[in-house]
Amino acid sequence: MIEQPILSGADAMPAAPPLSDGKRLSLEVSGLYLALYLHFGFFAFLPLWLAKMGAPAGEIGILMAIPLVLRLVTVAPFSAWAGQSGRVRDSILVTALSSAALVALLILEPGHIGRIAIVLAFAIVWDQVPVLTDAYAVMAARSRGLDFGRMRVWGSIGAVVSSASAGWAFDLLGIEALPLVVAALLLLPAMMAALVPSDRRMIQASAVRGGRWREVMADRALIRAMAASALVMASHGVLTSFGAIQWSARGIGTGTIGLLQACAVSAEILAFWFGSKLLGRRDPRWMIWIAACFAALRWIIMAGNPGVAPLFVVQLLQGLTATGAILGAMLTIARWVPMQSSAAAQGLNAVLLGLALSVTTAGSGWLWPHGVAFSYLAMAVLAAFAGVLAWPLFSRRDPGAAPAAEPGGITASPERS
Repeated sequence: MIEQPILSGADAMPAAPPLSDGKRLSLEVSGLYLALYLHFGFFAFLPLWLAKMGAPAGEIGILMAIPLVLRLVTVAPFSAWAGQSGRVRDSILVTALSSAALVALLILEPGHIGRIAIVLAFAIVWDQVPVLTDAYAVMAARSRGLDFGRMRVWGSIGAVVSSASAGWAFDLLGIEALPLVVAALLLLPAMMAALVPSDRRMIQASAVRGGRWREVMADRALIRAMAASALVMASHGVLTSFGAIQWSARGIGTGTIGLLQACAVSAEILAFWFGSKLLGRRDPRWMIWIAACFAALRWIIMAGNPGVAPLFVVQLLQGLTATGAILGAMLTIARWVPMQSSAAAQGLNAVLLGLALSVTTAGSGWLWPHGVAFSYLAMAVLAAFAGVLAWPLFSRRDPGAAPAAEPGGITASPERS
C-alpha cells in the first residue's frame, strides 16, 4: 500500500485526492458500521410497539416476515446496479435517509393498511443498507489493502451497545417513542456515508470491469462458497429460536442466559478482530470450512442438552461458527470478485443467506417438538453439508491463471471451478 505524503499548511488538503489514505478510510468505514448497527437493538422492540398500537398477532407476524421475503427479490438487482454505476456510497446515503423518513411515519399511529404500507416500503429501502455497507467495505479493503474484519467488528460492537441500552431507553421514554428513536439513529449511517469517499474513485482505480449479478452467478466456486456460508449461518436457526427456552427449561436463570449470549458476542468480536490476520493469504474458503466443522461439533454437543459450564465453552465457538462463516464469505468476495462486481456479489450473498435463514428459522418450529436432540442433530447435518460445499480442494486451480490484484489492494485468488 502506497502511503500518501504528509503535507502541511495550505498543501495539507489537496483539492481532489484520488482516495483517502488507508488509515483514515479504515476509520471512516468502521464508523459507518458502528453508526449502522446502533439502531438494531431498538428496532428489535418493533413487535412490542405494534402490540401497543393494537396490532393483532397475525399482523405482527406478517409485518416481521415482510423484510425476509422482499430481501429475496429486491437486494440483488439493486446492489448490482449500485455497484455497476459506482453509486454504492450514494445509495447507502439515500436508502438510510429514506428508511429514517419512512419509520418516522409510524409516529402517526396508522391503521392496519397504513402499517403494512409503511413497513413494506421501509423493508424495500432498509434491506439495501447493510448489504451496500458490506459491499463498500469490501471495495475499500480491496482498493487499499485494509483489514475487513477489523472494520466489520464495529458493527458487532454497535449492536451490543444498542441491545444493552434499548430496554433502558424505552423504560425512560416509553415504547411509543420507538419510531422517532429509530429514525434518529438511522440518520447516523447517512451522515457517515456522506463522509466516506465515493466508490467511483475506487472503481476508476481498477481496470477490471463488471457489475452484473449474472456474471457473478456464473462463478460456480464463488456461489458454492457463499451457499456454504449461508448454510452454516442457517444451522444456527434452532439455537437462535429456542436456545433461551432450552436453557430456561434446565433451570438456568435469565442473568446467566444473558451472560451466555454476551459470551457468544464477545467471541464474535475477537474473531472479527483477529480473523483476517490469522487467515493471511490462505484461501478464505478454509475459514468457511472450519466454521462448518465446528458448527457440526457445536450442534452435536447441544443435542446432549449440556449444563451451564459446558455451555460457556460451546458459546465461545460462536466466534468460529458465525464469524468464520461471515468473514469467510466476505473475504472470498474481496479476493475473487472484480471490484465493480462486489456489490452484485454482496446482493447475491444476502439473498442466499436470507433464503437459508428463513427456511431454518421456520423449520426450527417444526423440529423443536420432536425433541432437543433431533433438532440440533438436524442442524449438525446441515452444517456438515455446508462443509462439503466449502471444501476448497473441490475447485480446480488453473495453472495458467494469474492472480488479479487491485492497485494497493488484496490479491485475488486464481482458484475457480
